[in-house]
Amino acid sequence: MAMYEDSNDDWWGSVPCHFIWDLEKKVTVNFQTVKTNLDSKLETRKNVDWADSACDLLLFRGYLEVSDFVGVQRDFQKAEQFFQEADREVMKTKDELERNAYVTVAAANRLWALRKGSTGQDEGRLDERASILKVLEDSWKKCQDDGESRAKINAYIDTIAAFAMSRLGVLKYKEAERRYRHAMKVLGKSVKSSWCQSLGMLIGRQSKHTSGPVPQYSEIENEVRFYKKALKIDPDNQSARCDLALALGRIPDRVQEAKTIIQQVDQKYFEILVKKARFFRMQKEYKKCLEVLREGKKLSSKTANFYHQFAVVYNDLSKIAHQEEDTEKHELYSRKEAHYLDKSLEIDPMNMSVLLEKAFSYSTRGLFQEAENLYLHIIKEFGSSPFDLLTAQYRYARFILHRNRQRMDETSARAFENVIETACSILSTMGSPGDNTADNRFVLDSKERLEQYYQTNGEGQKLRDLQNRTSSVGF
Repeated sequence: MAMYEDSNDDWWGSVPCHFIWDLEKKVTVNFQTVKTNLDSKLETRKNVDWADSACDLLLFRGYLEVSDFVGVQRDFQKAEQFFQEADREVMKTKDELERNAYVTVAAANRLWALRKGSTGQDEGRLDERASILKVLEDSWKKCQDDGESRAKINAYIDTIAAFAMSRLGVLKYKEAERRYRHAMKVLGKSVKSSWCQSLGMLIGRQSKHTSGPVPQYSEIENEVRFYKKALKIDPDNQSARCDLALALGRIPDRVQEAKTIIQQVDQKYFEILVKKARFFRMQKEYKKCLEVLREGKKLSSKTANFYHQFAVVYNDLSKIAHQEEDTEKHELYSRKEAHYLDKSLEIDPMNMSVLLEKAFSYSTRGLFQEAENLYLHIIKEFGSSPFDLLTAQYRYARFILHRNRQRMDETSARAFENVIETACSILSTMGSPGDNTADNRFVLDSKERLEQYYQTNGEGQKLRDLQNRTSSVGF
């Protein structure tokens, strides 16, 4: 029997923590992407006015190092470093009940990490385990006490879980939303600005994912309400102010209100600066957008997202120049886009969205071999994440079609068949995230193109096989 499998004290295995929240199930984002985003926040947190502690982030980050996510190379030493840093942050927490929630989750996480890292030859860690177990026992007793304290501690634990779930893709959003709502109902006046902001973002992401990129979507007023609540709790939450402006900017008759709000934003930090620039880009005010971004060049510690925003703006401008048949400006903006995509990838080389944009940039400039090589690289690197794989396969299939001057052939048909195969696998195991999602539109477009191709070429068996496979999963 392994040293950490003592049946006399295995009670701790059911204590709420990252290891028992099924975080690895139905994840729609790549593990590396999650890790990179968290690391970016950790690296810049000293340069940002954080209203809350970094405990949620550190506990989740430590868990990821020893989790069962596909692609993880477990690093128990690094996980312990994150957990120890979380312990130090916990001590800064002023609210006793919140502190107890963090202590409980942190201790349970560390015990799970010790169990997973046990080799049967590390007897020297028995004292460490006993010490952690004693801490957990004391904190867990408070979680089991009857009355208001118990409910509040468990509500704080819900927010720790919601923080992690909100970063794992659309199939986790509904549960994250449920936990935030429950915690806010229980905690009343102790509700934090960051929770309201996170809830608004979750509502917005779910609505946009299921409704598509339309100017108004069903839950936008609900999203706006939570951003306003975040600002009522903490008027200095500049990030929530930006999110509010971005949401209002999608409502035609509230654009002026959104512009007034965005002008009030203090853009001294990269996160805020990027959001403010994104607002002006969405309003097609490219000159203002670039002015905001250029202010960021004066700041230290440039982020990948900062350079990416430059690239997106120049992509928009190149499209406008192309429509206006201004070849000189089109080529200039295309080169600038490529430059900033490379700058972004220097900092975050595994950002799939940026990699796809770079591949598309190659394609639009006629660099077809470079584009194909990069698309195939993306498909290989992100193959462990089903939804990322689906997106990459669809973008690759559309590239093949573009290269063929929109003419379907065996190569493009095979590429679209790969989209169908991945989609059927996702839908048979995870279910569909929504009726009008981008993922579903990828499948419908692929199916329609293949049906037309097989009909035109008299390939009845392939057509019937395609229709049987897609209808079996709801298409």
